[in-house]
Amino acid sequence: MAEQNIQIAAHKMLYILMVEQSLRAGESMSAKVLAEDLQRHGISASERQPALDWAVSKGWLQQGPDGEVRLTEAGFDMNFTQ
Repeated sequence: MAEQNIQIAAHKMLYILMVEQSLRAGESMSAKVLAEDLQRHGISASERQPALDWAVSKGWLQQGPDGEVRLTEAGFDMNFTQ
């Protein structure tokens, strides 16, 4: 998967968490629900983990012990125009 596609998928994850699900920093959603939302946005199953890993490496998201995805303060403050 190309780096640019990973970045686009990661940005869509953040968009879903903040805009569609109205999550704030420190809040999380289940991996299953996020996967369903990503599928609706055209992000395939093979793209999800690389995008999640990339967002985690940037400090935007964290994975919880039960697989949930948590929005960090850095992720919440991310500027989508960058």
